[in-house]
Amino acid sequence: MTGRVQGVGFRPTVYRQATALGLSGFVRNTPSGVVIEVEGAEQAVDRFVAQLQAEPPRQARIEALQVSAMPACGRSVPFEIKASERSGDVQAGMPPDLATCPDCRAELFDPKDRRFGYPFINCTNCGPRFTIIRELPYDRERTSMAEFRMCSDCKKEFEDPADRRFDAQPNACAMCGPRVELISGRRPAHRSPWGEGGTADPPTPERYGGQATVGGGSEHRTSNIEHRTSNEEDAIQEAVRLLKAGGIIAVKGVGGYHLCCDAANDAAISRLRARKHRPAKSLAVMFASLDQIRQYCEISAIEERELTGQAAPIVVVRRKSGSSLSGLLPLGAGQVSPDTDDLGVFLPYAPLHHLLLAEISPLIMTSGNLAEEPIAKDEQELNAILGPVADGALIHNRAIVRRCDDSVLKIVAGQRLFLRRSRGIVPDAIGLPLEGPAVLACGAELKNTVCITRGAQAFLSQHIGDLDDYRAYRFFRETVEDFSALLKVKPTIVAYDLHPDYLATRYALAREGVRQIGVQHHHAHIAACMAEHGLTERVIGVALDGTGFGPDGTIWGGEFLVADLADFRRVGHFKPYRMPGGAEAIRQPARMALSYGLAELPENGHRELPDLLPGLAENECRVLAGIIAQGVNAPWTSSAGRLFDAVAALLGLGETITYEAQAAIRLQTLARPDGVLPYSYAIEIQDDGFQLSFGPAIREIVADRRANVDRGRIAGGFYQTVAEAVGEMCVRIRDRERLEAASRLERVALSGGVFQNDLLLALVTNDLRRRGFQVYSHHLVPPNDGGIALGQAAVALARTDDIKKARGNL
Repeated sequence: MTGRVQGVGFRPTVYRQATALGLSGFVRNTPSGVVIEVEGAEQAVDRFVAQLQAEPPRQARIEALQVSAMPACGRSVPFEIKASERSGDVQAGMPPDLATCPDCRAELFDPKDRRFGYPFINCTNCGPRFTIIRELPYDRERTSMAEFRMCSDCKKEFEDPADRRFDAQPNACAMCGPRVELISGRRPAHRSPWGEGGTADPPTPERYGGQATVGGGSEHRTSNIEHRTSNEEDAIQEAVRLLKAGGIIAVKGVGGYHLCCDAANDAAISRLRARKHRPAKSLAVMFASLDQIRQYCEISAIEERELTGQAAPIVVVRRKSGSSLSGLLPLGAGQVSPDTDDLGVFLPYAPLHHLLLAEISPLIMTSGNLAEEPIAKDEQELNAILGPVADGALIHNRAIVRRCDDSVLKIVAGQRLFLRRSRGIVPDAIGLPLEGPAVLACGAELKNTVCITRGAQAFLSQHIGDLDDYRAYRFFRETVEDFSALLKVKPTIVAYDLHPDYLATRYALAREGVRQIGVQHHHAHIAACMAEHGLTERVIGVALDGTGFGPDGTIWGGEFLVADLADFRRVGHFKPYRMPGGAEAIRQPARMALSYGLAELPENGHRELPDLLPGLAENECRVLAGIIAQGVNAPWTSSAGRLFDAVAALLGLGETITYEAQAAIRLQTLARPDGVLPYSYAIEIQDDGFQLSFGPAIREIVADRRANVDRGRIAGGFYQTVAEAVGEMCVRIRDRERLEAASRLERVALSGGVFQNDLLLALVTNDLRRRGFQVYSHHLVPPNDGGIALGQAAVALARTDDIKKARGNL
């Protein structure tokens, strides 16, 4: 039996069901899954098989069940759980981390329970899995719980089939398990950057400062700390006191550290933003309960199910106007999510979270790192944030074997739309529509994940991050080795992005003894969507993102492809424009607005551009115009992301941005598309296909700005324009392909980071369906570069000699 069948209470369930039916035999974890042997009356055996399929543990997922008859041995011994086997190829599913279950939560707050207030309470139905496993099969001795020897009470539970903690590998209590401590950081004396008065750093106890040595399991470090509170109740209460005083605390959780502060304290959030170097990007908020979330946000029944599910992800929901966490009006004035009226919310998923949130809620809970570094996972890495960012830290001595940041998703049209696929979801396998040799797909440079295939399964890693940071690149290399070792797979094929400067690409090309397959960025996007939906035949692929290396040497990003998994043909694209200053045009969207304006406005309109773009001085506009005209450090791009940036800047929403897609997020927040007609656009026929020009729309948008038309209506009209134009392009492509190939393309796959924008995704999907297309978008992996590795893996498999597949007329 294979699937997610280890680490989810499968063996205890089998034991109870077999025992209840009077069967003898055994159940055992093996590298190939779970093996069960039962003996008894034929009717009882049949009932056992049916019951196991109908009533597995709620966290389990049976992917394959093979049943075969064996000669009866005449055994009358009781059914037993046998020790795990370790040899052979590991086929068992790796279990993800599971949020605290209702039973454990009740015990946590029950003064009569022996685990009252114990911050590591867990059972068969919940607790850490993926982040504590050292190797498979999943047993305690192969996890970071191995160093904690169970006391007699815990061991009795562990061995009692009637107990909820029967065979629960992380089982522990305050007598024998991990412990929490509070350590306090020292910040150097400095003048507050927030001025005098109440916005300065909060006072910390006089004892903070000095040196002390801190040990956690096998970790050892020296840090700027003096005070340690080791009594768990005192440690948590002291942390709460610091939070209520406006302090910032690092909290070691399941997959790494969070940085947290009081979500109702603007001064504390300001300090956190300044120290973490995150001036404007939205911060996630953890609430104590669904009822508390409802006070601030509008949440649907589907969003509630996600929030309370075993994965417990961050869910992006709509914030209620006028709530005390409101930061939308005026634009940019808020502290939690200044650029949007959405809010990333989640519920406590670890016992320590529950204990903190019972005392102070809601809390900002953001990744424990600086800028885009990987999340800190141990006390050595804590050094980077304790003191410089956090005033104190709640640490514990259960080692985190692999870091795993929180998953982030939205619900769009009743379906998941992942923005980040990580804790609680990883390492769930994704089924592929084809199989072959083991592939390592190295992913992209930004939002990197890696993917390893085994047969017809793809294992996409947790979120790694942007590889331009050395620590993230080191994490990338660690993850490649970690997944290969866990899965007992040695990839013979390595897939990579065509961009020659990507570190992931250089890593792939440096590997020896493997077949190397380069995959174009946007083909990988579309292939990821196809693989997710089990598609292998040709589709129209619409890939909209910010940057992707094109085979012609330009920067692609607004692409229309005819593609199957093995190959693609570019049949349309957005009209390209110059990017003055290259990457600097991404950081300053007004540069792209100037580029669009110079290309599309009549010459007498050029003089008015500086008035529409106050972030660019008049002399700067002249210099940039010269750069554009000469084409020096101004590469061509067909990027959809840069189009959104340009329109945002024309509406006064983006001068200099501090995080990816900030201007586009502001544009989406402003847009009011209902009842607004689209602007004009043009589709031009070229030798290589169709070119979609939004030049007419740019001219009309500038005219509306001069006429002081409401900016929300302008933004809404722009969204309607893009949706209609994408739909019309797909119709043109369908019609031309039918004439040339005598086949009708009715399927459209949507991918790329721009389709994180749920407003655009909904408008494009509705327009395409109205035109008779079957529309496919992402629900299992992110549409952004976090899903690229899955597409690379699928393309590599489709191109191997093992796959005999008709490619059609691409």
